[in-house]
Amino acid sequence: MELNELLGIGNFMLVEESYANQKWIGKTLEYLGKIEAQDVVEAIRIFAKSRGRGKDKELIGIAMYDRDLNFWIIFTDIIADRRSKEEFEALASGIKCDKEREVEVEREKFREGVIEFYSLGLVNRLFCDCNLREASFYPQGRTEALKKVLNDFLRYAEGVGEDVSALEIGCGNGGATIALHESGIFPIAVDINKCEICKGLEEGILEPKKSIVLDCSVLSVFFGKEFDVVFGFMIGKLTPFERFSWEKVLKEVPKVLKSKGKVLFTVSSEEEAMIVNEILKEEFEGEIKENKESDGYLDHWLYMGELRE
Repeated sequence: MELNELLGIGNFMLVEESYANQKWIGKTLEYLGKIEAQDVVEAIRIFAKSRGRGKDKELIGIAMYDRDLNFWIIFTDIIADRRSKEEFEALASGIKCDKEREVEVEREKFREGVIEFYSLGLVNRLFCDCNLREASFYPQGRTEALKKVLNDFLRYAEGVGEDVSALEIGCGNGGATIALHESGIFPIAVDINKCEICKGLEEGILEPKKSIVLDCSVLSVFFGKEFDVVFGFMIGKLTPFERFSWEKVLKEVPKVLKSKGKVLFTVSSEEEAMIVNEILKEEFEGEIKENKESDGYLDHWLYMGELRE
């Protein structure tokens, strides 16, 4: 696992039960406040590599080898809110140990390691009790049709290439993610349904370092303006009756896009595509197209847009 390699440690656990809980680190702060010197055999203070000269190193975690449990426990505030970070740093500074060292890591690599831990925890049933008796079905016809859509989109979306920073919302079990991967795009994939994420991981479709169980209506709580493009395939049944819930999701998208960021969403009907356009018309210069390669339902209509200046 990524964190094993970054820190040079053996078996470990993170304290929080999900990636989303790492935002508020309630258990982390509670446990840190109870640790006594005799509990710790060895400690590692984890710092993010500085992005410029003269800048102070930023503490993003502390790993401790527990004397009684005989494995490592990693405490981190890498995505925590500011108030929680301040409390974390105060508690971490109070941890004393005779055997102690520091490591500097790439922030993004460390975040990937945290994401990977929770992904593998799903597959190993630490955080998910879903039953995967039946293999998931990934229609090859849909994949090929979407690859053609993506090829057209990449011509439309100037500057979007293989090194693109991408997010896929509502990824489910990775049914459309396959087309992205085969087109050279490897997004962070998020979905609120942990069993669907678990299925995609189990099938080897979703990548452990890039798959997160997360409510897409709070994207900006967990991500900054860090993506060049956001994808969403079959983004829900956008009827007028369900518009409110999907509007909350779609309104989050511009908050996590870089300047001139792009979006590609697919839906099943022209009516739904028009609803997407109406919701996003103030933030995006958008275009609606019919996907004639579709089976007539899946991804039948497309919405492509570029963030307005």
